[in-house]
Amino acid sequence: MSIAITICAIILYYIVGKRCQSWILIALSLFVYWQVAQWNVLLLFTIAVMVGICALYLERNNTKTAVVIPVSVIIAGFIFLRSDVGGIGFPLGYSVLAFTSISILIDQYRNPAHYRYADILSYLLFFPKIFAGPIERASNFISSSKKQFNGWSCYAGFKYLIFAAFCKLVVADNLTSTEITGGGVNLWMEIFLYSIGFFFDFWAYTLMAIGLGKLFGYDLSANFFKPYFSSSFREFWHRWNITLGTWLRDYIYIPLGGNKLPYIKRTLAVLFVFIVSGVWHGTTLPFIAWGICHGLLIIAERSLFNRNSFSPPLKVAYSIVVFIFVSLLWQLFIVDSLGSAIQRYASLFESEPFHGDIAGKLGLSVLAYILLTSSGVFSLVQRSSDNRTFVIAEVSMLAVMLSALVLLNCPMSFNFFYFRF
Repeated sequence: MSIAITICAIILYYIVGKRCQSWILIALSLFVYWQVAQWNVLLLFTIAVMVGICALYLERNNTKTAVVIPVSVIIAGFIFLRSDVGGIGFPLGYSVLAFTSISILIDQYRNPAHYRYADILSYLLFFPKIFAGPIERASNFISSSKKQFNGWSCYAGFKYLIFAAFCKLVVADNLTSTEITGGGVNLWMEIFLYSIGFFFDFWAYTLMAIGLGKLFGYDLSANFFKPYFSSSFREFWHRWNITLGTWLRDYIYIPLGGNKLPYIKRTLAVLFVFIVSGVWHGTTLPFIAWGICHGLLIIAERSLFNRNSFSPPLKVAYSIVVFIFVSLLWQLFIVDSLGSAIQRYASLFESEPFHGDIAGKLGLSVLAYILLTSSGVFSLVQRSSDNRTFVIAEVSMLAVMLSALVLLNCPMSFNFFYFRF
């Protein structure tokens, strides 16, 4: 039913004029959100309406009040809902809506642009990105011209969707699935396996968002670029959840003074940004500790190491260290308390018989990560070409992925981990 409505909406979207296209996106986005989160749609729609009115007001009246009031409401709502006061719970997509809302309000205050009200609402509510990103900027998303049907763009969208479904349903949900129950070397392997699965789960969602965006003529931002090949913690944050990182840089770190600050203040600013990132994921102590740890790692790296002087073998060794620490810290996302985290980390040094099945899954998962993130394979999704060799490779890859989805009888359960944030 939902798929049929979406297909009809896409057809109608390209038939009508520019004025109606945004309203179709708004209606479809509200429908999709209702299917996933039901009555929470009223809360998100109310916030979008408020932000849209303030953004239009800022176009003609450059006043801080039109920024401070809605941003205060959004932050207060974030704290209230995160605390689960009254048992309301935290609505799916609230974080992404909060970040996009704050960005358009601040951008309108700094440099007002002319937007139609419907375009602002469609930007805030666009269903592919609202659930877990990417976090787009209004200037990159809103266009004054009508979206024309483009066959190549739609084909690229379907390629992204097939590739993303394979990454999610075959790799994340099957190949890398694991329960963190072991000890010693087995726990190390389970943690690394979880880390790879976590990447594929989140990457798959953002690829789906990009694919759906292309069906409607939008080029959403890439959110990942081989993060586990990073040669430093700083580089990792340039490759992981890229749009969140750039948002935190542009709207928190730089306004605080950024790299122009004296050493001590710059260090505190970095730590504050990562604490905000931790609180964005959750207000419990494990999330805050996760943010503090990443902040301290960045600070220590800047202060203690000159990576440019590393020899090639030392660079590889440091990349492995980065992956190990990042993987260990992901565990703070899934434990109930700091006590549970400490107990889990202590179990890493227990003695337990080696489990070959876990090692086998980890080896296949590492191979899947190397292959699927490689430029050669992923370019078949990103690019389009009439070259015969390219077409054969492209069609073969998509055929293999579709066959795997069918033969493995993967359940269509899009329970993305990042939906909880």
